[in-house]
Formats: sequence, C-alpha cells, structure tokens
Amino acid sequence: MRTSTRQVPPPGRRRSRFGYDHRWWGETEGTAVEDRRSYWQLTRKPLPCLAFVAPILLTYEFGVLWLGGKSAVSFRTGADAWMRHALAGVGLTDHWFLPFCLVVSLLVWHAADPRDWKFAPSSLVGMAIESVLLAVALVGLSRVVDIGFTCLEPAPTIALAADPTSQPHPAAPLIGFLGAGVYEEALFRLALVPLFFGVLRLLQTPTVLASSIAVTTSALLFSLAHHAGSPGEAFTWFAFIFRWLAGVYFAWVFVVRGFGVAVGTHSAYDVLVGWIGWHL
Repeated sequence: MRTSTRQVPPPGRRRSRFGYDHRWWGETEGTAVEDRRSYWQLTRKPLPCLAFVAPILLTYEFGVLWLGGKSAVSFRTGADAWMRHALAGVGLTDHWFLPFCLVVSLLVWHAADPRDWKFAPSSLVGMAIESVLLAVALVGLSRVVDIGFTCLEPAPTIALAADPTSQPHPAAPLIGFLGAGVYEEALFRLALVPLFFGVLRLLQTPTVLASSIAVTTSALLFSLAHHAGSPGEAFTWFAFIFRWLAGVYFAWVFVVRGFGVAVGTHSAYDVLVGWIGWHL
C-alpha cells in the first residue's frame, strides 16, 4: 500500500487553492494571518490617522499660542473658532479641550478593534505622499472649474480655508491653513458624514443612496460655511461651486482613504494654493 504524508499548515494560516501556504512578500514563517495588514487597510485605521494628524494638529495649536498669546482667538480658523464658540457656550473654554476631544475620539474609535495597535511608521510617509498627490489632483479640478466659469466671472484658484492673509505675521497663513485642514475635516467629514449616513440608514435609506446624500450634504454645508458669519467670504458662484465639489472630493477621500489622508490632502492643498501660491 502506498502512503504519503501531508503537511498541515500552521494554525490560523490560510491554505491556497494550489496546496501551499500563502504568505505576503516579506512575511516570515511564524507570522499569523491576523497580523498581516496592507497599506490601504492600515492607513484607514484611527490610530495611524492620529499619528499622521498629530504633528499637524500640534503645529497649529502651538503656532496659534505663539502668534496670539492671550489673544490667540484672533488667529483661529473658521471650523476651530465655531466649535470653540459652541463649547464656550457651555463653559468649556480651555485651550486644549478641543484637540483633546479629537484625540480621545480617535483612540476610542480605534479601541473597538484592539488587534490593530501596531503599524509600520513607514506608512506615515506613504500617507504624506498620497496626500500631496491628491492635493495636486484637486488643483487640477479647480483648473477645470476655472475653465468652465471663464465666460461667467473671474475665477482665480482659491484656498479652501478662510483667507488669513490679513494677519500681520508671515507665518500666520501657514498656521491657519494647517488648522483648517484638521478642524474642517474633523467637523464636516469625521463628524457630519457618519452622522448623516447613520440617520439616513435608520430611515431605511439604501446604503449607496445614504452615502451619496451624506457626502453631498456635508459638502454643501462645508461650502456655505465659508460665506456665513462675520467675516464671511464674499459670495461668488465659482467659489461656492468649487468648494462644494472640493467638499465632495474630501468626503470621498475620507470614506475611501480615511481621516488622516483627508486631513493631509486638505492641508496640502491649502498650503500649495494659499501659502505657496502654486497652481496648474
């Protein structure tokens, strides 16, 4: 009688249809399936997003304190100022309370999946490169909208944050654009997109339709917010429609690529256009 031995794969390892153990490039023999993470999966997780956003957030917060001192409120960007005004209404006025809430929110969100407390630091470099590339693509989109509005009104390439050029210090615009990238994404994407989507799903709205409505509505509010209040930007159809499209763009970046890349893309676009003055 002919007999043969069959190698049994290690527990937890997936066996491929071709009869050999499947391992990703660079994976060692003892690595479990649960520890494998692709870049695209990893960088959507809250903890890598927090690690990527934290330097931008801290640069903005310390920059505001450095520029403004006791009058730091005058250097705050729109979404940051709006949320702090709302918090002040209930007596929460500490400078670090809002960034603390953002950090805790991401950590609590991440704690829902306790397996993912490790990630490769090199992934943060990939997120930075990806953010710049997506920002350049958005500059291209602004150029397309510019061409469409050429016959209607002057349509310069615009920054998505409120214009901080009136600030006296040359570093103020850069600090402002970084803050806009963090807090506008936190408010209009991290908070509003899931909120709208959740409410629509409770109303039995189909998933695809709920996603589209949530993305479009948050983008509309994002655009309108730049023209509201004092000092709001003067309304032009080009600025309004472009920011609406940009809001949709950021929202889908948030949905597909996560909060970190959305913040990086927004900040990179504002710095490229509003501070460096670069456009296609």
